[in-house]
Amino acid sequence: MNNRTQRVHSAHRLNTQRGFVVYVALIALLVLSLAALALLRTSDTAGVIAGNLAFRQAATGAADTGAERAFSELPALASANVDVPNKYFRFMQNVDAWGVPSSIDWSNVPCWSPSAQEGTVSCTDSALYRVQYVIDRLCIDEPLPADTVTILAAKCVGGKPFSTAGSAGNDRSSHAQTTHVFGGIMMAPPTRPTIHYRVTVRVQGPRNTSSLVQTVVEVPFG
Repeated sequence: MNNRTQRVHSAHRLNTQRGFVVYVALIALLVLSLAALALLRTSDTAGVIAGNLAFRQAATGAADTGAERAFSELPALASANVDVPNKYFRFMQNVDAWGVPSSIDWSNVPCWSPSAQEGTVSCTDSALYRVQYVIDRLCIDEPLPADTVTILAAKCVGGKPFSTAGSAGNDRSSHAQTTHVFGGIMMAPPTRPTIHYRVTVRVQGPRNTSSLVQTVVEVPFG
């Protein structure tokens, strides 16, 4: 084989190697591009999750105002002893798998602003946090002032009298805190047992955020 033929073969091998290197470089570039895209999507997903958690926490926090509104209305509702559509049930309601009364038609329940200084807001404005609440008394039969403690216990979910369960001077007692909130309004004897009321609060917010919070409060009866 002469020198000219050797030079031709060498040039051919060199061109082949250069072509192979180009293929390797293109594959490496593709892998790096896919990795960068995956990292970008991961970062976006983390941001979305963080944002959704923030909205969820804000919605859960706003539920406190719904509970406070329910507490302020409860004495008058309990004394009237009649159902108030979309607000108050004088008997215990059946619940779904999540423990939420299944009789609630949320589309008919008024929406409130999470600000205590503001009133109702539009339930269809998805840019706002909208607070809704419903109360049901945990009784299966109507309690009567003349009922003995035994009869009342058979009709309702209740607790011990405030005089035996706690004192107003002990703020760590749930009974004492209930006395602070309702004692001056209800004017019930501290020796009477209590009846439990379930407050269900739903908050809707931006990004289709939804939060459900329940609170049980006990009020002296009779």
